[in-house]
Amino acid sequence: MDKTNSVDRLISIIDKIGEAQSPIAAADIIFNTGIAKPTCHRLLQQLEEAHYVQTDERGHFYPGSQMLSIALDVKWTNQHKLQRQAILHGLANKLEETCGLALANEDPTPHMVYYDRIQTNWPLQIVIPVGFPTPLWASASGKLYLSTLSSAQLRRVLSKIELTQCAKNTITDKQTLKKELTQIQRRGYSLDNEEFIDGMVAISLPLFDLQGNFMAALFCHCPKSRKDVADLESYLPILRAAQRNLETVYQDMKQLFG
Repeated sequence: MDKTNSVDRLISIIDKIGEAQSPIAAADIIFNTGIAKPTCHRLLQQLEEAHYVQTDERGHFYPGSQMLSIALDVKWTNQHKLQRQAILHGLANKLEETCGLALANEDPTPHMVYYDRIQTNWPLQIVIPVGFPTPLWASASGKLYLSTLSSAQLRRVLSKIELTQCAKNTITDKQTLKKELTQIQRRGYSLDNEEFIDGMVAISLPLFDLQGNFMAALFCHCPKSRKDVADLESYLPILRAAQRNLETVYQDMKQLFG
């Protein structure tokens, strides 16, 4: 007889999905947790309906938007938030443009979301609110995230989105987008040249955890009338320094929380 209560079983399932290096099959969850098959399937369905877990094309489970949101809220403590924002403030002051972090989210459809942002004081600026969803295929951060996915993950994500025209230079062909992603992988950063919003340009660099997993995208965007993509690329040494400092904050946080 299973002596664990429903909360223990849910936590056990979440633990196994969260610690897995890749999407995990229900059979493996059942084997590793010892939860009865019907009960495990019922709990998995409840977790999926609540967006705590998601399934890939094979029906394997991986963390959903709610699980990721909770993990980030817990891990990004006030102490680390202050450190993170200090780095972003310093970067925004040096570049004199808006800088911030964007996270990947798949609820209800795959997109990037602004998680943190330091706005500039220019009279002319493009304001994109924190929490605002941005398209994966038409933003520097979104294309950057796509470039970190495996072939199978990329197919799954692209099958869920339609490459609609957002601005005059939006990439709407999947083969062209894949070529762009290969270039991003090679150079280590992504650009948006009026692909998301007409008159806006952006650059984005990845933040990785100690295992090399994508955590967030560091971005800078501005009106093209003030700076073009070549100008943003000239800031790469400053951006890369901020990238390293932000990754250090995250790595320190990982050591604190385990």
